[in-house]
Amino acid sequence: MCNSDPAQELCCVVFFSVPGETYVNGRYEERDPGNTKVAATILSEALGCPAMEIVPKDPYPRKYRGQVERAKKEWVESKRPALSFCPDISDYPDVYLCYPNWCGTIPMPVATFLDANIWEGKTIHPLCTNEGSGMGTSIEMIGRCASGALIGAGLPIRGTDAGSCQGLIEKWIG
Repeated sequence: MCNSDPAQELCCVVFFSVPGETYVNGRYEERDPGNTKVAATILSEALGCPAMEIVPKDPYPRKYRGQVERAKKEWVESKRPALSFCPDISDYPDVYLCYPNWCGTIPMPVATFLDANIWEGKTIHPLCTNEGSGMGTSIEMIGRCASGALIGAGLPIRGTDAGSCQGLIEKWIG
């Protein structure tokens, strides 16, 4: 766990989350905040460390189909969308990275964040929300984008369970 004294913090939680529709068990459900933000907030509180959001310059649609279309286009084109806020992790040796599984891997705004930071001597602890696809290939993609980082064991969490994931998170962070 991180030290609760802000001057002594050794970790941070960085997350990307999109509020709006999500597809669950054959139907669309409205989620505000997004599932990943819910899990990241629980994680940040459990660790006693700050949470910082990756914010794209061009917000994603709130409708699920629009999110999927844009995510697929960005993935196919290997596009790194511009961010209006890109967390600076230079002071943190341990970064807990929370993101949804999009196209079987990390969303491209997460790739933008990873590309923008220096990872030598840092450990990334991935937490991936999903609706049954687990971590996908996100661990491999993080490794490619965050050269020099150690990648810790990941934690997949079903998005529908994000609000009740405290026990899983506490077990994961030990």
